[in-house]
Amino acid sequence: MKTFLFNAAILLVIFCSCQSSVKTKPNRVSFGIYETVKITEIPNAIMDTLRNRHIVIEKDQQQSTIGYTPKADSMVYQIDLSKENFKLAKTFYTVDNEQKYYGIVALKSIPGIDNSDIKRTKCNGNKVEIYFNSKGADKWAELTRKNIGNSVAFIIENQIYSIPLVNGEIKNGIALINGLENEEIAKNLSESLNP
Repeated sequence: MKTFLFNAAILLVIFCSCQSSVKTKPNRVSFGIYETVKITEIPNAIMDTLRNRHIVIEKDQQQSTIGYTPKADSMVYQIDLSKENFKLAKTFYTVDNEQKYYGIVALKSIPGIDNSDIKRTKCNGNKVEIYFNSKGADKWAELTRKNIGNSVAFIIENQIYSIPLVNGEIKNGIALINGLENEEIAKNLSESLNP
């Protein structure tokens, strides 16, 4: 009986170690590229609610960031925006040198581009290159054409990873998420975004 239990234990260890070495594809994450909403377009009642929630409001009304929260909590998501045509999201990374504050950005409620528009992605150092399918490339060209001089936000799992300023229409069907902390984050993100 002892021999049987010993052999069963050895087989269990071998089975578990084999299972842990199997490489699995990471779970696919939700993705969207959203148009940003300027602070001047947000109703005063919403801005007052943000102030009451201890959000520090951005003074430059041309910025895409409307305010800052001193901690990574979900208070900003508890504001009822069901009657508005925008939503709020916070940055994935802190936005100050002391790493205490996260940015809060107002976005149009529906993304201009989502997961279905991605053909493939590629990690390039601490950047992720996103290659769109033909439908996505057309949508990307239109989104960038409509937003020249404004920012768009790359949202992954309801957090902002990048807020680039659009300088011109992008017709090549490629977008870039840059400024990620390191290559490992970029690699994981790229794998999670691939169809």
